[in-house]
Amino acid sequence: MNPDIQEHFQSADEFLRESEHLMFGGFYRGAVGRAYYAMFHAATAVLLSRGIERRSHHSVLSAFGEYIVRAGLVERRFHTYITKAFARRNECDYLSFTVADKPEVETILKRAKEFVEVCRKLCL
Repeated sequence: MNPDIQEHFQSADEFLRESEHLMFGGFYRGAVGRAYYAMFHAATAVLLSRGIERRSHHSVLSAFGEYIVRAGLVERRFHTYITKAFARRNECDYLSFTVADKPEVETILKRAKEFVEVCRKLCL
């Protein structure tokens, strides 16, 4: 595995751990963001493994849908996981009245872990 791809997976793993710590500390909005960033880095890694470089959040999500999901490499639900997490991250970061709760974060974190592992397997 190339060093850039490894670094993205290291970031993904770190963001998953951060999300768990934030969730257990009751910082649910922050936990949503960290779970999303884990997925973002995993998606970036799997795209890089196929020679596809994207930088912005929207372009990574779009390329993941186009080159990974439409190609049949993963189920469509994984694209739904990352796009919904992205939307919730934006709400939690930018809308002060947004509320997140533990059950929601548990679901997002569970999906993020699954997403990262599926992407990792695609890179082996």
